[in-house]
Amino acid sequence: MKNFISKIALATLLLSPVSLFAENAKNLMVIVTSDDDLTQFMSMVLSVESQAKGAKVGVLLCGKAGDLAIKGSEEVFFKPKNVSPQMLLKKLMKNGTEVGICPPYLPNNGKTKADLLEGVQVVSPPDIAERILDKDTKILSY
Repeated sequence: MKNFISKIALATLLLSPVSLFAENAKNLMVIVTSDDDLTQFMSMVLSVESQAKGAKVGVLLCGKAGDLAIKGSEEVFFKPKNVSPQMLLKKLMKNGTEVGICPPYLPNNGKTKADLLEGVQVVSPPDIAERILDKDTKILSY
């Protein structure tokens, strides 16, 4: 049932008549909190595609989605290209995307900064709030 609901939500997003860049936004903030592997994957796919089209992408991982930023975390590979959300996250970072993790994630999951993938930062709520409120930023939340 959970998988069905995720697919309905994804279809709604993809079929929505409103373009993400209708106002030529230059920035995209992708906030991922879902524990659903497919939802995490699509959030990374759309982030990569947006980056390829010239958007400056930022990713914020909270809740179970924070596991994507942990070294050695379990990866789920999706067909047809056998790609995981972590692989796409690393690609985004390699191409300049800033990736942050919510401050409560580490202490509430028995992790430290040393467990994070290289380049992932623990975010500052005031900095994220400033970015979210920027008039040139579109926000996608998964």
